[in-house]
Amino acid sequence: MKTSISNFLLIWGLSCLVLTACQISPKKEAALGKREIVKLALATPEEAAVDRVMDLEEVKRKMAEVEKASKGKRHLSVYAETTPTKEDLYYWIKVAENNGGSYVAYYTFAVDSKTRDVRYYDPMQDSLLTIEQWRKTTPLSER
Repeated sequence: MKTSISNFLLIWGLSCLVLTACQISPKKEAALGKREIVKLALATPEEAAVDRVMDLEEVKRKMAEVEKASKGKRHLSVYAETTPTKEDLYYWIKVAENNGGSYVAYYTFAVDSKTRDVRYYDPMQDSLLTIEQWRKTTPLSER
């Protein structure tokens, strides 16, 4: 009985030590932005692809629009719908809103798994456009 209590206390103490050691100090957290902290935690190429899309000015603007229009009740999600395969080297990234009943996609992007180049998927033309082409051919109000 004494051994199990000692083991429990040892495990509990180590857990507390590990959890507090992993915390970013409030000073450091204030110095880094919330976004920088998230970037520090990136661990996979999939997360890096999602982050590339989240950094696009159009995505940031649309996120702000949705939050403002819904008075903070709705938010956009950015997620990898599919990951690269031998046949398709892209991470297909969706930017969508959960409207309560389903996800409504605003944008679909393809991020090249080797170069990290981001392209916009145009569903009307069933084609990929560079971000520059998309910006030149699509009015700001439609992006």
